[in-house]
Amino acid sequence: MSSTTPSRRSGASSRLRASRRPPRLRTSWLGIRLIAHLQTWRLYTLWYVGFVGLAGAGLSPGPHEGLRLFAAWAVPTLGWLGGHYLSDYFDRDLDAIAKPHRPIPSGRLPARTALACGVLAMLAVAVLAVLTGWRTSLIAVLAVAAVLAYGLKLKALGIAGNLVRGALGALALLYGAACAPPFAWAVLLPFVAAFWLHDTCSNLVGTLRDVDGDRAGGYRTLPVTHGTATGARVALGLYLLTLLAAGWGGLAAPASRHGWFLLGLAAVAAVGFAALLPLLGRRQSQAQLAAREALRAHELLVLERMCLAAAVIGLGLGMLPAVLLLIPALTLTWWSQRALRSWYEFGGTDQTSAPASVQAPVPVPPPADPPLDHPAGTAPPSLEKGSSYA
Repeated sequence: MSSTTPSRRSGASSRLRASRRPPRLRTSWLGIRLIAHLQTWRLYTLWYVGFVGLAGAGLSPGPHEGLRLFAAWAVPTLGWLGGHYLSDYFDRDLDAIAKPHRPIPSGRLPARTALACGVLAMLAVAVLAVLTGWRTSLIAVLAVAAVLAYGLKLKALGIAGNLVRGALGALALLYGAACAPPFAWAVLLPFVAAFWLHDTCSNLVGTLRDVDGDRAGGYRTLPVTHGTATGARVALGLYLLTLLAAGWGGLAAPASRHGWFLLGLAAVAAVGFAALLPLLGRRQSQAQLAAREALRAHELLVLERMCLAAAVIGLGLGMLPAVLLLIPALTLTWWSQRALRSWYEFGGTDQTSAPASVQAPVPVPPPADPPLDHPAGTAPPSLEKGSSYA
């Protein structure tokens, strides 16, 4: 006859079951802060603006030295990160209404920290631009002014905000060209127009998915004031003008590289139309479905614009360097969007968790306690930060 009592056997069984549970990830205050910063960086947009800077340097006939090319990539990228911090700071009240799970409204990234990071990044851009010359200094001043104007006022004022936001792509191209002077204006100007139009288009598509939040926050974006169907048609028109301007710039370049560039531009156009044409047939009565369609369109445009920038890099620096740069950057961009983006755009209404490989660690109770529902305003299982700034 066993001397083990039922209560002891029950306690042993409970401890055995607890020991078989998978380990649950705990995180520190520092870990939560780090994840919030990574979300603010928008990893899936991080490579594009540096590609545009390199494209500008490649289009200039000046010396294509290592340090000049590095500056053409690094300074626009640093300014892009600073712009994200400042954009999130300026949008903190709107995000508190529409998307409270984001870093600043959730409390995981203090607003003053985001402001400080944005200001420091812009100061670093200013110092590096001055060291490079007066041309880069002037372009950097214009870019900072565009970021501030967009965040403080123009984002809420319809197409004017989209155009100012789109100008950042054009300024990145000019900055890269200024790193390797002199300017080749005959080739450069059509691509300035192309990237300005393209980034205006992609920013407008971003506003198509945020109609409800923008309306609640008092933002008079084009889709809010004229409807999403009009917004989609305007975006398609801007994209068509983008292709015309890019084709014009390609034909103005040396004839030896026309074939490869035009072939690449045709592939870019196929992806762009695949992103935009489905928006024209969306059902206006289903707002949430329209938001998800707009997100899918923007995800394709994020990939497509990487290919566009790489095609222009190939026009100036050669196709082999362009392909070698594009493959890893495009892979990382695709992965980060697929793994991270949708949850953060729509919160828990889209999916309950991100893939295990990219889940953000959050504080959890001891294993013996029952799991708690994930409360609003705490660290979500994602490393992604979406915004119409992208």
